[in-house]
Amino acid sequence: MSDKSFDVAALGELLIDFTQNGLSQQGNSLFEANPGGAPCNVLAMLRKLDKRCAFLGKVGQDGFGQQLAQVVKEAGIDTRALRFDPEIHTTLAIVQTLPGGRPGLQLLS
Repeated sequence: MSDKSFDVAALGELLIDFTQNGLSQQGNSLFEANPGGAPCNVLAMLRKLDKRCAFLGKVGQDGFGQQLAQVVKEAGIDTRALRFDPEIHTTLAIVQTLPGGRPGLQLLS
């Protein structure tokens, strides 16, 4: 039997998806901040299958970066290789619902 620390390690983006979540009283779209990024989404699903997972990446040293780090840790994903950079902002994506219910995406940084 091999002695390995992780079953899966992923490198990539970790961001906040602002997704439409209803309308305000004035009829404006309301957006909810959700953790996102395909690599961590895959790792979170693998954790539910009891795989040992680690994420390697970088976020801004800001409130969104802290929020993401906490969510990843709570999912049971190792974050020792997650870095906080004071020179950048955590990536934000605005996801609007297009006609027909399809998501549209606009990245902000």
